[in-house]
Amino acid sequence: MQAVFKLLGLGQRARSVVSGDEGVRAKLERHQARLVIIARDAAPATRRDFSALAARYAVPCVEFGTKDELGAAVGKSPRAVVALLEEHLARRVMRLLEMSGT
Repeated sequence: MQAVFKLLGLGQRARSVVSGDEGVRAKLERHQARLVIIARDAAPATRRDFSALAARYAVPCVEFGTKDELGAAVGKSPRAVVALLEEHLARRVMRLLEMSGT
């Protein structure tokens, strides 16, 4: 799913993506997140916590990629969780993930 990783990179450059535990948590609490992506190899507690947090704020949440892949896509060290802040970008990523069956 290289297209998703490319979109994450574009979103990062456009400041429409935030990554890491604290950043994603803050954007969810401020109702600015439109989609949360959790790495498949994230710790079970991380997956559980962010799934619950996204559900609390009615934000779609998906598991996709690995921590290394998500980090590389946004030009940072490995990241367990990423949030998309722009509605159009979030919809595009969701559409790609649905088409791939992820």
